[in-house]
Amino acid sequence: MQSVRKSIMRPKWICGWLVLGILLTSTWVCAMVSGPCSNCHTMHNSQDAEIVSDSGPNVTLLTNNCVGCHSSSAHSTYYEMDGCKVPVVLFTGGEPTEYLAGGNFYWVKQGLGGDDTKGHNVFLGEDDQYLSKAPGSSVTCGTNSCHENLSQAFGGAGMGGFPLKGKYGCQGCHLNVRHHAQDHPNGVSGAVTSAEQGWYRFLAGHKYTKAGVEGYEDGLWEAGLHDGGNHSGSVKHNEYLGRVDTQKGFGFGTGDLGHTTTAFCTGCHGMFHSDQQDANAMWLRHPSDAVIPNKGEYAAVNIYDPLSPVARPTVPEVSSEIVTPGTDMVMCLSCHRPHGSPYPDMLRWDYTTQISGGSENAATGTGCFFCHTTKDD
Repeated sequence: MQSVRKSIMRPKWICGWLVLGILLTSTWVCAMVSGPCSNCHTMHNSQDAEIVSDSGPNVTLLTNNCVGCHSSSAHSTYYEMDGCKVPVVLFTGGEPTEYLAGGNFYWVKQGLGGDDTKGHNVFLGEDDQYLSKAPGSSVTCGTNSCHENLSQAFGGAGMGGFPLKGKYGCQGCHLNVRHHAQDHPNGVSGAVTSAEQGWYRFLAGHKYTKAGVEGYEDGLWEAGLHDGGNHSGSVKHNEYLGRVDTQKGFGFGTGDLGHTTTAFCTGCHGMFHSDQQDANAMWLRHPSDAVIPNKGEYAAVNIYDPLSPVARPTVPEVSSEIVTPGTDMVMCLSCHRPHGSPYPDMLRWDYTTQISGGSENAATGTGCFFCHTTKDD
């Protein structure tokens, strides 16, 4: 056994020198998940005479599924696992009073919040009681397409060599999760602008290498900025890419939306974007990826508020507390949280408190009034 141990140790020294060489010669710092491999992987779904995953074995030898790892009854934002920070998207310890930028699935999960109007239905078999398919849906790719719903497994084949069959829930949006991609280190902020980096928050289409979202990721997923307090002027937050779409298209394949979050959202909700204006350029739906005018009441929109984020024309290298009318844009995520929120329609605020013409109301300066600065006077 001694010779075996020696033969195992030699590659470790080699790997150590290799890693050191990479760190000294490359501008990249690998954002590989840190900690023991057994935190996430099991070789045979068996350990100490016990089954590791009751639902398994899982693909890529994982010990759990997406929600299984990213849920907690003790922490509603993130928790530590052997030095690695893990974001929480499903809090099971009661209604969360603090959550991440994307919100939380608590409000839509059956047995918890259980309100289909407040989040995306990502749990297998927990179909939306009000909607048979995504509102504004304009694309379908077969039975239970992820363009139409996320609560049923896709029954079709792959596309362009990309495996899709059986995907549902979280993987309906995060199609190709790459926890070992070469982006910024875990817990550290940075721009993500390529397939090699895994795309922004692993959001990509099924033409993965050509179709993905670019953005600047806050290293702590904006933990501490969504607790009901006023965090206007915060310099530490996500940054989103926007692009004015002159063709009013949708998804990554049509129009001129580029690698934006709005392009991704419109893959399922395309009609909400492509039918925004009539023949006379009058707005029929609230604009998305439209420049905030540098005039009138909009010219007063100068300070960034994580409650009402804006999109930038390019992905910045660092986040900023400044909003620039005439350049920055309103987008889908300016009003909605992609996972879930305490409010109907996954809104970032309570729409019922948005009362115009009353400066004494609690919503003053927030929500609709973040851009429509004179409507709450």
